[in-house]
Amino acid sequence: MYKKKWLRNKTILPLTLMLTLTSYQSIADSIASSDPRIKAFETGLVDRMMRGKQDAKFWSIAERLAAHEVPGVGVAIIEKGKVIWSKGYGTRLNGKDMPINSQTVFSVGSVSKMVNAALILRLVAEGTLDLDKDVNHYLKSWKVPANGYSKKNKVTLRTILSHTAGFNQHGFRDFQPHEKLPTAIETLNGLSPAKHSAVRLMFVPGQEMDYSGGGITVSQVLVEDVTGLSYQQAAQKYVFEPLGMTRSTFANPLPASHGNIARAHDEEGKPSALPRGWESIPEMAASGLWTCADDLAAFNIALINSINTDSGFLPKAIAGDMMTRVTNSWHGLGPRLNGKGKTRVFHHGGANESYRAWIEGHPNSGSGIVVLTNGSDGHWIYSELRKSAEDAFGWAVKSDGGFEEPVL
Repeated sequence: MYKKKWLRNKTILPLTLMLTLTSYQSIADSIASSDPRIKAFETGLVDRMMRGKQDAKFWSIAERLAAHEVPGVGVAIIEKGKVIWSKGYGTRLNGKDMPINSQTVFSVGSVSKMVNAALILRLVAEGTLDLDKDVNHYLKSWKVPANGYSKKNKVTLRTILSHTAGFNQHGFRDFQPHEKLPTAIETLNGLSPAKHSAVRLMFVPGQEMDYSGGGITVSQVLVEDVTGLSYQQAAQKYVFEPLGMTRSTFANPLPASHGNIARAHDEEGKPSALPRGWESIPEMAASGLWTCADDLAAFNIALINSINTDSGFLPKAIAGDMMTRVTNSWHGLGPRLNGKGKTRVFHHGGANESYRAWIEGHPNSGSGIVVLTNGSDGHWIYSELRKSAEDAFGWAVKSDGGFEEPVL
C-alpha cells in the first residue's frame, strides 16, 4: 500500500535536501554568532577518562586533536531535522596548511553499511528486491555455497543487513597505494589479491548475530547483479543523486582529481599510505565509502525524515523496518539501535586503517551528529565530540549508558 504513495512523492525530500546543502555554510555562519551552544560545543570537550569527575578540565577541539594526534575532523550537528552547524577543524595533511572544511572527504569505514542498507531498501521500495527471499534467487555472478547451515534457513537480505545471516569475515584490511585490488568475486572466494579466506556460512541464518563485512559484500554483488550497474553507479542513482550528495563516492582507489581529500595518518599523527596519501577499500558496501560532513548529514536527515513523514527518501513503513531490531540482533536493517521514545537512537561507527567516523540520529527530536576524522585514534575524538554535543545541546540520548550492545 505504501509503494504507490511513496513513488508519487519521492522527489519532494531530495529537492529540499539539495537546497539545504547549498545553504549549510550561511546557516552555520549566522548561528555561530548568535547561538552560545556552538561555542560550548567547541570548547566543552572532556577527556573520556575524566567524565563525571569534579576536577575534569574542559578543552577545545584543537586541543583534543593535538592530544590524540589526529590532524583533523569534519563535523555536522543536526537539530529538528536540519543542519545547524557544519565545519572542519585542523588540517587534511599534518604539517601542512591544508584546512579541512565541511566538504572535505574522508574514508568512513563501516558507516558505508548504512548507505548500502539505504540503497537496498530503495530497491525494495520500488519492488525490485524482497528482504525475505533467498538471496541466491537474485545472485547471478556468485552463489552462497550450500552447506549444512543453509538447509534449515536460507540467507536473506534481512539477515545480511542485520548481521544474522551466519557469514564469517568480520572486516577487511585496507590496501596500500602499491597493492593490486581484488574484485568483489575474489573477495568472496578469498582469492589473491584478497587478504582473507573465503566468505562462508558458519551458523544457521537467523540463529544469532555475528558482525560480518563478508555478508555485506554478498549484498554488494547482489545489487550489481539485479541492477546491471556497477556498485558505484547504483549508489549514485539510488542514494547520492536523490540526496544531492555530490562529494560522495565508492570509487576505490579514490582519484586525486576528486580533490579536498583528508589524508591518512597513523596513531602518532604521521602521514601514511604514501606516496598517494590514502588507502583503497575495494569492499565498497562494507567499508569503501568516501564522503564529507555535509553529505553524510544530508543522508542522516533523510533517514530521520523517512521515519517521521510519508514523503521521505524511504517509505515510512520501510524506514520503520530499518529502525527496528531484527530478532537476535543489535541491528535493524543496517543501523545499530538503542533506547526508546525520547532516547531512541540509530548509530554506526566506522574504522578503516587511518580513519574513524561516526553517524548518529535521534528520530524523536530530529537531532543528530556526524563526525569524520583522518587519524587512527580518531575514535577518541568522535567520542569526546559526541559527548560535548550532548552537553551543549541538551540531548536526551546519553553517550554514557546509551549505546551498549545488548545481551541477546
